[in-house]
Amino acid sequence: MRTIQQELQKWMKINKVKQRKSKHKKERKQKQRKERLTEREIKELMGVGRPVYRRGKGGAFRQR
Repeated sequence: MRTIQQELQKWMKINKVKQRKSKHKKERKQKQRKERLTEREIKELMGVGRPVYRRGKGGAFRQR
């Protein structure tokens, strides 16, 4: 049993049809710019300086 691709190639050979070139060209990957973050921005993303809550006695949330 042949695949459709093989059948097409066989048919093109019999009928002397030239294969079309693909219109799609390889796209180049764009270089990603490296993002420069300040120390302050990194700390903000990590959550430094935000209030911290823990479970206290009786299961209630309390600020630490």
